[in-house]
Amino acid sequence: MKALLERARSRFQTVVGVHERPERLAAAWALGIAVGLSPVIGLHTVIALLLALAFRLNKVDVILGTLIINPWTVTLYFPAAILVGEKITGVHVPHFLIPHPEEVLHAAMWRQRAPWLRSVLVTWGVGAAVLAMIGGAITYFALSRLIVLHRRRHPHHLDTPVE
Repeated sequence: MKALLERARSRFQTVVGVHERPERLAAAWALGIAVGLSPVIGLHTVIALLLALAFRLNKVDVILGTLIINPWTVTLYFPAAILVGEKITGVHVPHFLIPHPEEVLHAAMWRQRAPWLRSVLVTWGVGAAVLAMIGGAITYFALSRLIVLHRRRHPHHLDTPVE
């Protein structure tokens, strides 16, 4: 049983790239987080996988990084991205009145609110792109440093040499 658990642990570490060089492991997570924070919602997984293949990074780590945006974090991230986008673009997003449910399905309601929708898309897109670059950079530098420190303190956890 112990041998089976050790094999499973070793396989898991291989799949998630634990034995990678710190720079490559940090780059995979940073790329995933940057894609996750980017304004291309709905395409995160596809873009992350294509970039992981292009840069030959661990695909599991890149995909795990994209999960930074989820139902719990998007409620904080979306308004933050709009705020950053407003500061950068100078476009003001007016307050939005929530329409009645029956109005949502009518094209007239969306035509009427087109200026609001346009301002949201512009500010959110710009803000999300900037936050994606910042988030990716911070992740890379912080994580690569933390991995090196962890491996120095716990050299027995890995078979690979510490760089």
